[in-house]
Amino acid sequence: MNLAPDIFPDNESEAMSQVSPAPRKIKNFLDIWHRVEVWIAVLAFSAIALLLIYDVVLREAITPALGLFGIDARSLVLYGSQKIAVYLLICGAFAGIGIATWTGAQLVPKVGERVFPSAWDVSTNRLADVFTFAFLSAVTVISAIYVYDTYLSGQRGSSGVSIEIWKVQIALPLGFASAGIRYLAFAIWPDLRPEEGETLE
Repeated sequence: MNLAPDIFPDNESEAMSQVSPAPRKIKNFLDIWHRVEVWIAVLAFSAIALLLIYDVVLREAITPALGLFGIDARSLVLYGSQKIAVYLLICGAFAGIGIATWTGAQLVPKVGERVFPSAWDVSTNRLADVFTFAFLSAVTVISAIYVYDTYLSGQRGSSGVSIEIWKVQIALPLGFASAGIRYLAFAIWPDLRPEEGETLE
């Protein structure tokens, strides 16, 4: 019996008809998950902007102005603001991995894109999604081990920010896992897979 037509159909619509659509509960869950990550990224980058604006305005305008009246503005300095901005950048950036995956905005290599017929796109995309899920799972495990080692070491931040570093580093495995689970969902339910650059967040 020839199974090739089922694996590599004659056209894309036939391929899509062979797979079950994603359950609504799964789609709703992933949509909510996406919105949570968007808010994390928005809040993180907004806080970075406010910190940097405050630092610049204080240094370039407020401190000189108060200095004219003999007032010391050092009490207004937010110590560790640059380090806080870096930590927020890490959180926002790794939330962005999942956001880019869900919206199809991630960078995709075009080498060998048309090696196979376009009718095979669904099948080849599913294989690629499985491979990407496996890769991201491995990276998630490695980064989780890294975070755990940092937790055991008790390493804390410097420059006025005394926070346990693992609490910031946890964004790494969470970001990779978030993207990896989405690729697994794409492999199981191809209708969830976004078109490249489908939306802009």
